[in-house]
Amino acid sequence: MTDRETLYRGASHAAWGYFFLYLDINLGALNILPDWAAYLLFLSAIGKLQGERRDLALLRPLGILLALWNGADWGLALFGGSVTGHLPPVDLVISVVQLYFHFQFLTDCAGLAAAYQPPGEGVDARLLRWRTLQTVLLTAAVCLTYLPLDWEGAGAVVLTLLAAACVIAGLCIMAALFALRRLFREDAPPQETVS
Repeated sequence: MTDRETLYRGASHAAWGYFFLYLDINLGALNILPDWAAYLLFLSAIGKLQGERRDLALLRPLGILLALWNGADWGLALFGGSVTGHLPPVDLVISVVQLYFHFQFLTDCAGLAAAYQPPGEGVDARLLRWRTLQTVLLTAAVCLTYLPLDWEGAGAVVLTLLAAACVIAGLCIMAALFALRRLFREDAPPQETVS
């Protein structure tokens, strides 16, 4: 069984990972909240939480792949390049890996919440609700990028609205993960065992 301090830090890293993933602050071409840092935080969270949810360890190779992919993209952006868009089949595979990674990661976080929350708290339900919405929104965004749309007109409006909805979902996921973190505070009520 993992101690509460480790679980607290793991949930913190997960929440801050979504902060890096969904908020972009650019200085010229450089994003100072890079996605590769988000995946490093997710990998750290996996290491801290996997004692309670063994399935999390299965996400480690995917997290490493996504950290490397986003790191390469971030590094090339410094020189005006990008790894995205040059090989559409690879982009599609990376998009599917991202969808699966986040779906399973948040599912496991919801499982942790269900095990540690007091009755009626609902952190697990919030995580599952926002996980599902995020998956639907990201799937729609990926599908839209492969459709021949007018990106100057209506297509741009749809993509902008979709991006805004994704950011809102990401912020709500962060809030739910911070609520999960609160369940692991030392002064939180002890976990009840179900027989």
